[in-house]
Amino acid sequence: MPFAISTLLLLLFSWNAPAQPASIQPQYPCAGDSLMITYRLNDPKAALSGSVPLYVKITVFNRHGGNQWYTRRLSGDSVLHASFQVPADAASFTIRFYSLNKDDEKAMQRGYVYEPDRKTPVAGAFFESFYTGKTKAAFEKEIGYHPGNYLAYGKYFNALSQEQCQRIIDSLLPALVAVHKRQRSSEAGLLAAICIGYAKTNKLNEAGTYLSELFLRYPAAGETDFAFSLYDYAYYKASSKPISDTVKRQLIAIYKKWPGSPLASNLVVNWYLYDDRTLTVADFERALLPLYRQGKMSYLGLSLLPAIYMDRHERLDSAEAMLLRALHQWQDGSINHEFRLTATNSHMQQLIPMLSKLYLLQQKYQQSIICASAGLYQVKGTNQESDFTSQLLQLRAKAYRALGNWNAALDDYTALYRTGKAEWLDSMQAIYPYCSTRSKNWNEFANKLRSKPDTVDQALAPGFSGSDLAGNKVQLSALKGKVVVLNFWRTSCGPCIKEMPRLNKLVEKFRTNDKVVFLAITADKTEKLRSFFRNRQFDYTIVNNAAGAYEHYNIDVLPVHIVIDKSGRIINRSSGAREDIGQYLEQQIELGLQ
Repeated sequence: MPFAISTLLLLLFSWNAPAQPASIQPQYPCAGDSLMITYRLNDPKAALSGSVPLYVKITVFNRHGGNQWYTRRLSGDSVLHASFQVPADAASFTIRFYSLNKDDEKAMQRGYVYEPDRKTPVAGAFFESFYTGKTKAAFEKEIGYHPGNYLAYGKYFNALSQEQCQRIIDSLLPALVAVHKRQRSSEAGLLAAICIGYAKTNKLNEAGTYLSELFLRYPAAGETDFAFSLYDYAYYKASSKPISDTVKRQLIAIYKKWPGSPLASNLVVNWYLYDDRTLTVADFERALLPLYRQGKMSYLGLSLLPAIYMDRHERLDSAEAMLLRALHQWQDGSINHEFRLTATNSHMQQLIPMLSKLYLLQQKYQQSIICASAGLYQVKGTNQESDFTSQLLQLRAKAYRALGNWNAALDDYTALYRTGKAEWLDSMQAIYPYCSTRSKNWNEFANKLRSKPDTVDQALAPGFSGSDLAGNKVQLSALKGKVVVLNFWRTSCGPCIKEMPRLNKLVEKFRTNDKVVFLAITADKTEKLRSFFRNRQFDYTIVNNAAGAYEHYNIDVLPVHIVIDKSGRIINRSSGAREDIGQYLEQQIELGLQ
């Protein structure tokens, strides 16, 4: 390619053209280069202020399909700087600037990593561009520069929409399989691409065959980790089950022998293996401790090793130190993540119940109470209130009982009962003789508990209207006088699909009660929904085209369950997946019917 043309293409393709208030040098970095990252506070377009600590988050997309993020604190006066060395396997990167409570999205920078000639992007440089809306063009650029980079096909398959993938994968996959058959020793990228192609088109037996070959031949490769993640998601969507026993045994063997591999640091793998007693605490430490020490543990996994210590009742002091450090990182902003003020704030809130539970294990009861009380204050009025309130009340009640503070424990058990958890009556009855109440006896106290709680402080549910799959209009205002159970979900949400059988059982329990209505609200298009339900059953009334419903109910995670009582007030909201969702919603419905 003539020099002038190649230079023009680089200028057209390059992400990191200078932009104010941020800049990066060198403009065409190679692996090993030290990036100088600059943020100018005095630029008119700067959205951040120097009155609080400012950080930069560097997300590196590597050549084998994975990514890793790093944070650096910016230093300086009006012109702030941070440096970062480009890792050896880096292919591209994004750079975002933020403070504890604010991001400057317009200052975001993107960049490719180049070969030593500083003209040719390295293999994998365009991978992340596959997800920016110009998937085919980015794929053609990648293959144009690196025609032998077969992993590009796997990344391309993954980036395709559900409507596109079958046709395009069917046209490309046979050629990849033919290449594999011709080669005596196929590279990891080729095997991963074939595995992903089969997984995306729901041919899981074929995908599993190639995944097993990756496990056997390339256990420590990033391509293997990438292929497993996509296979696992496809398997989960198709079966609503976690991995098979065969795959789990293969993962355990890799975890023990290759603790530094990408698979061993994969959070999904770790949660799958969490309860397996063939793995010791030392096995988990070999895989995870280096990530904590090097600052490479994702914020989603900060509680992982402490949870393992607590589950095994080992190294509780280390668990305490790690949880306190993680909380501090959340509070000072050094752990950066997107949307940290909304959905993912729940990850910080998960640390607080864990810490309260840890103090119970250590018999530090007063500290457990303080921690649980702080958590209850923090989640009050948030999207996570229903999810964490019950857990925190249980922990605090146990700590109060351990200290002999019977009345305080009774108050917390009463609050638990008010959330629909009738099983706490037994705990209340056990401590009632030691409590001071105005009731004459336990029976009088229990009868008062069973009366419906006051709903004055509960918010009215925002109205919405939409249509079901048959085109019938569905309007919330027309359902007043009934208990309405809302489920916000999407066809692309694995946890939403997994809980459908449990929700179907819930619908069956109330099938003869015309005072209970179940609505599943989704933003998916009608044709996609009809295709989705060709081999699945969901007994809620499916509502789409419900304009504004997601915004009115502040939906920022999926699934979300909301229960509205007969007077039209929201009495419960649960965000995220939970194993007891059927029983939990049943209790809320019974309260709403009172």
